[in-house]
Formats: sequence, C-alpha cells, structure tokens
Amino acid sequence: MKKTELKRNRLIKATALIAALILAGIAGTLNIGFAAPGPSNEETQTGAATGGVAGGAFEVTRYELSADVNKDHSYNVTELISVNIPEQVQSMDFAIPSGNFRISDLEVEDTAYSSNQAHEASTVTIVDPAKLKPGAHQYKIRYTIREFDDTDSSKDMFYFNALLPEWKQPIAEVDININFPEDFPWEDMQCYAGQFGVQDVNNRVEFEPDEQSKTVSLHGEKIPENFAVTIKAELPDGYWKGALNGGWVHTAIIAVMGGILLALLAMWFIGGRDPRVGRTTETKPLEGILPAELGYIFDGAVGIRDILLLLIYFATKGYLTISEYAPKRYRIIRNEDPVNEERFCRNAYNIIFEDVYKDRAVEMEDLGDRLIRVKDAIEDDIAAGYSDAGSLSFTPLSRVLRIMGIVLSAVGIGISNALTYRYEYLDINYMESIAAACIFAAASYILARTVDRRDSTTLEDNRLLELFAGLAIMADAIYVALGIARRAKSIPIAVLFIMACALAVFLIIIMRARGRDNAVLAMRVRRLRNFIYHPTPKELLENHLADKNYYYDMLQYALAMGAEESWAISFLTLDVPEPGWYSDDIEGHAYSNLRDEMTTLDYAKDLKTFMRTIETAFNELMRRTHRR
Repeated sequence: MKKTELKRNRLIKATALIAALILAGIAGTLNIGFAAPGPSNEETQTGAATGGVAGGAFEVTRYELSADVNKDHSYNVTELISVNIPEQVQSMDFAIPSGNFRISDLEVEDTAYSSNQAHEASTVTIVDPAKLKPGAHQYKIRYTIREFDDTDSSKDMFYFNALLPEWKQPIAEVDININFPEDFPWEDMQCYAGQFGVQDVNNRVEFEPDEQSKTVSLHGEKIPENFAVTIKAELPDGYWKGALNGGWVHTAIIAVMGGILLALLAMWFIGGRDPRVGRTTETKPLEGILPAELGYIFDGAVGIRDILLLLIYFATKGYLTISEYAPKRYRIIRNEDPVNEERFCRNAYNIIFEDVYKDRAVEMEDLGDRLIRVKDAIEDDIAAGYSDAGSLSFTPLSRVLRIMGIVLSAVGIGISNALTYRYEYLDINYMESIAAACIFAAASYILARTVDRRDSTTLEDNRLLELFAGLAIMADAIYVALGIARRAKSIPIAVLFIMACALAVFLIIIMRARGRDNAVLAMRVRRLRNFIYHPTPKELLENHLADKNYYYDMLQYALAMGAEESWAISFLTLDVPEPGWYSDDIEGHAYSNLRDEMTTLDYAKDLKTFMRTIETAFNELMRRTHRR
C-alpha cells in the first residue's frame, strides 16, 4: 500500500469494511471466491497466498511465511498454511504471486495439486483427497520469485507483499519471517499493514526489524480477510545484481533482421540483378516485336490482353473489322487472311475464324471459347522464339533466390515475434508467430508477382491486388512491431523492425534477373513507353508525316501499356485518317454536342472499352469453367 492510501478518511474506511463483510457473507453462502482488483505497478511484487474453497467452508488457523531475499532480486518463499476443514471439500485454491515478475520451482510438499500461472490471479489448487478430508491439515507451498531488472536509474526498490490483500478468509495467527543479505541497506526499511488499502489502526501486526541479523519478523492474531502486509525499502541504484533482464531480446531482433537483410542483399548481388544494358531511343514500333509478344517478354506468359492486342493488330493490317453494333456488344468480321505473318499469327487467325467465311462475323457470344483455344495454341509458338537462356524473362537462379528470400524473411518475422515473449520470460505464442510468418510470406510473394506484371498489364484488378498485398504486409509488420513495443518495451526497435521489413520486401521485389537479351528488349519497350507518354513534338510530327498509319501502329503499344489516352491526345490537332477497320454502328450514337466526327481520343477510348469488355467476359467464362 502506498503512503497516500493511508490518509483515506474514516468514511471510506467504514464503507470498505461494510463491503468486505458483505462479500464475505456472499462467499460463505455461495462457497465462491471473489478476485480483488489487481495491484498497482509498485504493488505487483507479492509473496503470499489467497484462500478459496469449492464444496464447503474452512478456517485458517495459522499462516506462516518465510522468505530469503537474494542479491539477484529473487525471493525463495515457503508458505505453511494450517487449516481446519469441518466437512469434506472437493478442492481448495490458494493464490500465488501475480505480477511483473517470474515464478519458478513451484511445488506443494507431499500433496497433489494443480497450478495456473498468469499475469494476474495465479493459483495453486489442492486436489489431494487425503488433504481435503474433515480435520486439521497443513499445506507447504514453495516457490521462487524472480524480479526483472529495475529501469529506474536513480534508485533500486525492495517491495514485497508478505500477505496479499486478496486473502478471503480471516486468519487466527500470522507469522512472517524475511531474511536479507548481509549488505542490505537498512535505513529505509518500512512496513505497511491494513485492510483494503486502509492503515491498520488497531495494530494487529507487530513489526520487528533486526538490522544486526538482517531479518524482519511480523506477528499478528485475528487477522481479518483482505488484510495486506507490505515490506518496502528504497535502496541505492545498482544494489541488485543479476536480476532478470530481457535486454538481449533487442539485440537478438536487430541481429535477426539485420542478418536477413545482409543475406537478401548478398543473394540479389549474386543472382538477382538485371544485366546492365545501354539505353536507346525508341520512337517507332519495335521491329520484329508485335504488341502481342510484350506480355511474354516481360512475364514469360501469354494472357488475354496479348490476344486482344493481336486482334487489334489484325484489324490495323486489314485482316478483320471490329463492329460495335450495340453498347459494349461487338462482332469480329473476317477479311483477308494473314498469309505473310508469323506462324502464331496465322494459327490464331484460323482458330478465331474457324468455319467462318470471308465477310462473315464471329459473334461476341462465340468468341470466348475461341480465345481460350488461341491462348493454348500460340503460347508455345511465342515461347519458341524466346527459348534460349538469354531470352528468359526470369532466370531460374533468381526464381530460387527470391523464394529463398521470402522464406528467410518470413522466418525472421516469426522469430522476432517469438522473441518479444522472451523479454518478459513468457511462454512463446507459437501459433501467432507462425501466422505472422505465413502472412508475410504469402503477401510478399503476391506483391512481388504483381509488381512483375506491371509492364505487361494495365488491369485494375492487379493494382487492387498489389494494394491488398502491400497492406497485408504493412499490417503484419505493424502487428509484430506493436508486440515489440508492448512486450519488449522498445519503440525504437519497433520502428527499426518496420523499416527492416520494408527493405526486405523491396529486395524481394527487385530480386528478379532477366536474361541479357530479354533485358535489352525490356529496356527498349520501357523507352518506347516513355516516348508514348511523353512524345517529343519534333519526332512525333516527323514520324506521322512519314507514315500515315504511324498513329495506329503505335496505338497498339499504347493500349498494351495503358497509355492510349495520352497517345491519342498528342494527335488531336494532327490529320489522322479514320480507321476503316473499326466501325461504330450503334444507331443514333452521338459523339459530342460540339463536333460531328470522332477524334483520335474517341477511337482510343472505344478500343480500350472493347478490350475491357472482351477481357471481362473472358475472365467470367474462365471462372465458370473452373467452377465446373
């Protein structure tokens, strides 16, 4: 109890005593125990037991406690509790110390018992039938209290509750003996005793400190329930030597995450870096590379967008016509066959227009199954053109290193979370640590793969997936960091941990090495994309005047890169012919209140809508197929 609590007025004291009598009466009637409020920060160091009983009443005839105080701020405690049981009971509970310290070596001599240790309300339960029969019994409980290192740089403290305020039964007689080290400072030795935080004005407990023998003895009779005895002393800073100190956890977390970052950096340097290639200037369609091949160049796979770009390529070459006959309803009309095109182009064209004669159309409802067959047929053909090691979009070594990096980082997250429990010497929550590691691994992999596809897709779903994965990683890292701040008591380490997680994710994302030839192609495509987004007027005009189809040839790349509107805006003031391969056949369709004909921006938006509409229908078809 604190000194300020001793000054409470008599009205509060009387109210507390009445409440104690009511609680005792209820407990005696219902045979249950009530938990008192938890101790304050200074009162968490306890050294006595609380009695409770299941199945009957009992009386405590004597309570004896002996404690040896050690220089490492630990207490070896022995409690000898004598009780008288009028009739058979099923079990009997005694509270043991609870608070910001650790209890070890717990045992009840020659008695069957169970224990429940928690930060609050730890108990020992007597379950030995022979020790619960009617009559007189003694229970000898031993345990060791180990305090944590004192963080106050101005002083050390001794604070020991020799009798807990939660005691639920009156005690006929109390004897307490505490032995101190020979060099224990004696000047500030104090004792406080009382009920519910009120000083014992009746002096029920005699306090006998003996500086010469370094012992404190207390004796009392007819002690009421909820009566506490506290011994305290203020000591010079540094008196305790060897108290529990979880500071090593901070060093361990830094070492784990720092080691992982060094390992990731080494793996990236060894096999995760893209080859260095020189920059070029790209202002025209890439010779020998169709827009439909960009997906494979960047991601090593052919997707639905690549096939739709192939349809637009066929249209610009006059092989087919796209007709929008109703809002977001399309027909693909067959024109001339692509005789002199690449093999994969010819195969794709034949599949799309299988059993369809010239000038006849494939309806939108029939297009989905044909696009699935096109994807399966042409992927191998495109892959054959990029089969050598230099053309790989993702080298096997960098794939392995990325997976290793993800696993290593996830293990580091799990270990860091587990270490936070060891700061206070708590049992590790293994399930929580494993969950934190798994969430980080899954989200990191999804984020890395989504970022990989940035150059080959403009799907909003991928952007949402990227955002979701990033938020999952952030939430996971913050959750573990909060554990570091709360359990390991270090905000700076928590901040460093979050920064380490962010750097680890960054290294995982960039741990993707391309083959040299693929790196050259990727660089050229990126330079072309930069030109499409920010064209120089001089080169734009020169290329447009040299080739009347320049706008539409480049528009295919712009559609692949999500830059179609930026590209179209650059040509609004130039003379661009209308595309004969795209027709807006919607009856009554109006373009604008201020103009009578479509602009480059209108066509760009229409083609974007066409691709999105077909893509959405295709994805829905694939989902239905997978559900079957």
